[in-house]
Amino acid sequence: MKIYLLVFLLICTEAKPQSGTINTPARITFMLRNTLGYHRMFLVEGPGIKYGFTMSRRETIPCNWPVGSKLYFTQDGETSTGLILTVTANDEGKTLVTDTGAVEDRRMKNVGASSSSTGITFSIRNPGVLPRKVAVISYEPGAAGNSTSIAILPPLVGCKSFTFPVGTKIYLADDAQVNTVMSGKRIDADKPFLVIKATDSGKSFPVK
Repeated sequence: MKIYLLVFLLICTEAKPQSGTINTPARITFMLRNTLGYHRMFLVEGPGIKYGFTMSRRETIPCNWPVGSKLYFTQDGETSTGLILTVTANDEGKTLVTDTGAVEDRRMKNVGASSSSTGITFSIRNPGVLPRKVAVISYEPGAAGNSTSIAILPPLVGCKSFTFPVGTKIYLADDAQVNTVMSGKRIDADKPFLVIKATDSGKSFPVK
């Protein structure tokens, strides 16, 4: 009887799920600091994660990315224009920097990318009496990820123009939504600020 019980316990121990799976790369938490000396846009792409985002000069942000994720230069949040770094398991808890000596190649293009001339150009404006920082996150139809742009809108007449295809979902993201996107998840199930229509061309939308 004792022998059968021992065998049963051994089988249960071997059948116990292990932490992590082969198909699910581990995520690590680290800080990313923009040490390039100027504001610019980046693109992260890895297992189950792809999005563009901007960082101000000397800005530091927390990241929780899968091991193997790659950080690229980008001009549009979708197309990479040069590899900056690759995240490894040893980067856990560290502060990674964007000035790694990598060189951007602006000639790199996404062959299937749509031209901005076919998109709808509109603007968002700040009607308030104080400057307003906005995080504009967009999901274009058929795109694998999102693009992110951070803008500081001056008071009263401050505005910024954007060009996106019809059907693009636009979000003026709050801190919680920004954190969700930075963790590699999506927010396009939330109610958008705007869904681009052909009739939006030339319009200006106030930030509430």
